[in-house]
Amino acid sequence: MRVWHVRKGAEAKVRKGYPWIFSNELAQSPKEAEPGEPIELRDYTDVPLAFGYGHPHSLIAFRTLTRGPQPWDGSLEDLLLNRLQRAAGLRRRLGLERASHRLCFAEADSLPGLIVDRYRIGAADPAAGAPEQVLAVQVSTAGMDRALPQVLRALERLATEEAAAGATPWERTAVLLDQGATLRSLEELPVLPKVWQRLPEGPWDGTQPTPILVASGLGRTEPLPFSVDFLGGQKTGFFLDHGGNLGLATDLLGAWLGSEQHGGAQRGARPGALRVLDLFCYVGQWGAVLARAAARQGIASEVLAVDASERALALARQNVTAAVQQLAPSGEAAVSVQAERRDILESLEGVPSGFDVVVCDPPALVKRRKDLLKAQRAYQKLNREALRRVRPGGLIVTCSCSGLMGEEDFREVLLRAQAQAGRTVQWVARGGQGLDHPVRAEFPEGRYLKCWIGVVEG
Repeated sequence: MRVWHVRKGAEAKVRKGYPWIFSNELAQSPKEAEPGEPIELRDYTDVPLAFGYGHPHSLIAFRTLTRGPQPWDGSLEDLLLNRLQRAAGLRRRLGLERASHRLCFAEADSLPGLIVDRYRIGAADPAAGAPEQVLAVQVSTAGMDRALPQVLRALERLATEEAAAGATPWERTAVLLDQGATLRSLEELPVLPKVWQRLPEGPWDGTQPTPILVASGLGRTEPLPFSVDFLGGQKTGFFLDHGGNLGLATDLLGAWLGSEQHGGAQRGARPGALRVLDLFCYVGQWGAVLARAAARQGIASEVLAVDASERALALARQNVTAAVQQLAPSGEAAVSVQAERRDILESLEGVPSGFDVVVCDPPALVKRRKDLLKAQRAYQKLNREALRRVRPGGLIVTCSCSGLMGEEDFREVLLRAQAQAGRTVQWVARGGQGLDHPVRAEFPEGRYLKCWIGVVEG
């Protein structure tokens, strides 16, 4: 195994658990190594520190798989299985098993470069032969790309072990391979379209929208079905990181509706109607959960879903309507869904104001640190326009999934947006990524999602 040494001082962060070593922290050039090659890392006195994989041309030159003076004494496949077992065990103890969830979150689960999402398939799937679960595998680094065959075998072994305990068998498991992350280009890897690595026997081919079961909080209710497009949708079909935020927003909306005594005249809406503007709606997760929360109190909803994707909007219409109809099939609390296709980053001109709740949940706008200032201006514009569309006394839910923009940066963005919009906001709650996206204190880069909820007073 190739050996690299770190410069004096860099060894401290490795011993504290930080998983990366940058190229300027190495005592020698990494140029002779192959991308993703196994590496033993030692300190400047030649004491072993960690084992992992390296890259000769990436700023992040080394990523840790194991720490300490001794390497993993089994095969790479065994190491991957061990880490996946631990990750699955954590999600199981947190009560996330019934719904779709992130099974493996890269560095947080000690598997840098690997993300695995586990999608539970809804029983109402009309497509005969659909799997019971989909494992969506994302590999973004050369080391994990090189280990992909072992990753897939480790997942099969994990599913087989779980099936022995009564869980979904491997025969009813589909595997989706996502090699489309733009980060792959930084590792000199091709950016490829999503493909089905494995499909169960039967007529289901994974090309049509399929219902998955999604949590809408922390285990309080049955998971909701959402139709998703695995191949044609963003990421692997859905964004699983807002579970806690959805529960928080639902609780706040319930209290807020109660305090307003459902007064349509007070809210500036037609009597009994909750008006929701869902910006960057994708497949309608926010609109569906908020409309369902209103329906629980017997209140109808009007949802305006806005996105740049016509395909996503079609699924949003379906998902928002289904979420309410499932709760109130006889129509006691109706929902009206309008969908508008537009480039929200370009302009919101023509989108009306006076909404009771406005949700602004854009995709990550900061891909590289040099883009931070430009992205902050974009977030500021988005939030200014979102705030202008909340009626006085209404709620604003605004999010950022850009990891390179911290909480303080986001606060500054919101402060400037408020001033430009001429609105006063009392921020009453803040959220982050869900329980299936854990954060390690030694790796703050793993915390990326920010969610602020406020009452717009003026």
